[in-house]
Amino acid sequence: MLGRLDQQRNFFDEILFNHMLPADHPLLDIDRAVDFSFVEEETADLYSADQGRPSYPPEQLVRILFLAVWANLSDVQVCQQLRYNVLYRYFCRLGWEDAIPDDTTLVRFRQRLGEERWQRLLQRLVEQARAKGCLKGRWLVMDSSPVVAHAAARTRVQLLREGRQRLLQAVRQAAPPVAKELEALAEPVPDATYEDQDQLLQAEQERTEALLAAITSRQAAKAPAVRRVRKQVERVLKDERVASYADPEARWGHQRREKPFFGYKMHLATDETGFVLAATVTAGNASDLEGAPALVEQARVQGLRPRRLVADKAYDATRLREDLVRQGIRPYIPQRTQRQRLPKQGFTYDKRRRQWICPEGHRSIGQSPHQRGGWLVYFSERACRGCPRAGSCLSRSQTRKVLYWHPGTEANRPRGLKRALRVRKVVERTFGEAKQWHGLGRSRYRGRERTAIQVLLTCLVLNAKKMARRFKDAPGRGKRTRAAEQAAA
Repeated sequence: MLGRLDQQRNFFDEILFNHMLPADHPLLDIDRAVDFSFVEEETADLYSADQGRPSYPPEQLVRILFLAVWANLSDVQVCQQLRYNVLYRYFCRLGWEDAIPDDTTLVRFRQRLGEERWQRLLQRLVEQARAKGCLKGRWLVMDSSPVVAHAAARTRVQLLREGRQRLLQAVRQAAPPVAKELEALAEPVPDATYEDQDQLLQAEQERTEALLAAITSRQAAKAPAVRRVRKQVERVLKDERVASYADPEARWGHQRREKPFFGYKMHLATDETGFVLAATVTAGNASDLEGAPALVEQARVQGLRPRRLVADKAYDATRLREDLVRQGIRPYIPQRTQRQRLPKQGFTYDKRRRQWICPEGHRSIGQSPHQRGGWLVYFSERACRGCPRAGSCLSRSQTRKVLYWHPGTEANRPRGLKRALRVRKVVERTFGEAKQWHGLGRSRYRGRERTAIQVLLTCLVLNAKKMARRFKDAPGRGKRTRAAEQAAA
């Protein structure tokens, strides 16, 4: 049954909180600025209205989870803090005699809401901020940042060896005599047997397939634990991108070419003040462009109508630009390559003959369409081979000059791009705050959906902090203690 917050405090709690709470604290600023009552509205359908034992109030549980992210505490730690921290108890609407939810309750509640409902909670907070005048909403600023997985990555050889040991352990629990017969197939292939790593990997795959075939023919294969582990191992055999049994959805990605990471990517869209409007999470190997349509759509669902969008070079794609223009949004996205510098490098374009001319006067001989839009332009190998500029113009692997050219080059470099890129820095500050103060550099949980919930909770915290600062700095507001506000009421 749905539990509801009791807004009336007893006499002892009022005296305690009035004497123990600090006169001014960021958490109290958040409590004054943000109305969390929308949580009950969004979660009421998960509970019976009149049957069963009353639950902990959903708003109270969300406040506790919010507090855990705000203070960068684990579920266990925040429950411990609530036993004696008066400030935390006040924020979570816990009287001194009220029972404290345990960490298992928090885990189940967080998962019960699911990613979609956490998205709705973020949307409701954005709507509240918009109603209070905290949003500007003229700009949409997009970017992505890595979230390292809460699991260690393994090589393919290590995964296959670990998978066989997991299979053997599951069989041992279901049928010990069968496990005794299969021990030899679970042993790793000796590294010294093969000089080539590819040959070693092939041998490990064959041994793993042999173990799977041997288990399939036994009665022990019907045991639930064996079936579960068997599916995990089969997934590793089929999908070379899997790098962990603990978190099979995590993937290797690159923040920069020389800086790989194992985990996920969080994609955020903010306004020009850094207020998070939309968020989504993909695997680490996903392109930044994969998250862009969802972010724009989330912003539009909330009734926001940004006129401009700024993002970095990773979002440089003709299709995205065209979609934004159709929606009335002007894109400010720098080009992935320095296409606009072709004239500065001495290349000129003959519109009549539709050919590019190099600084030495040689004309291009053909072109082919590129997957990102635009064209690859080719020059003659014979002309390039005898060219005096070949040493500086061609790379070591090139035998002729190849240019990437897009007819809309000038249109893709709108006026005000430099100013727009300065606006883009707000999303970098948002990522920095989330990682430095709220532990978002590394996932607390395993799996894409659980990581997405962590990201959405962190966005709730970031937005609430901004609302509190705006609320506190509003004209005529000033710094007010809780006692002063009660007296004014």
